[in-house]
Amino acid sequence: MPHQLSLLSTWQKDRFAFGGSLLKKSHAKGKRPFSKKLAVHLVLRSSSATGSRSLLRHERRVSDVLLSEASAKGVKLHGAANAGKHLHLLVQAPSRAQLSAFLRAIAGRIAMISSGARKGCPLSSSSAHSTTRFWDQRPFSRLVSLGRDFTNVLSYISLNSTEVAGFSRSGARAMFREIRERMLRGEIARSPRLIAAGFV
Repeated sequence: MPHQLSLLSTWQKDRFAFGGSLLKKSHAKGKRPFSKKLAVHLVLRSSSATGSRSLLRHERRVSDVLLSEASAKGVKLHGAANAGKHLHLLVQAPSRAQLSAFLRAIAGRIAMISSGARKGCPLSSSSAHSTTRFWDQRPFSRLVSLGRDFTNVLSYISLNSTEVAGFSRSGARAMFREIRERMLRGEIARSPRLIAAGFV
């Protein structure tokens, strides 16, 4: 039984996940798994995002990029968490091309914001923090199945964002539960920023 579970876990990872540390493995050049019926959990990491380049130092601009590019590319942003050196996103796209366009756009724009580069005037190629080297690897992605898997990933992203802000895990859970209940009752509007932060 343990061997069967191990095989199932390996199959699920290879079948539904791509990018990040998985690029060290044999299927690095394969296509990113995609289904228009399923959401995708994305993780973008940057070891360069420290100090003044921390994504948290540019949190509002990063959030604006995610919202504007999701709208422009027709991608639904279910949730987002900025952890300083990495971003967790839960998105859903109508097509593989739209997901790819969204990823390219946010990766480029966020790298420029963090590194201080400007369009038409990028940092020199010799810079250790050049936008071309900003991200550690291609984004990790995993297809998220409907139901409990989706709920768990969304909750994880929501809690991740509040823990970065200094909330305890139990305090974050209580806060999110209260905000979601108030949104359901219509006491709090469903603003784009709340949606991007995982309050859906």
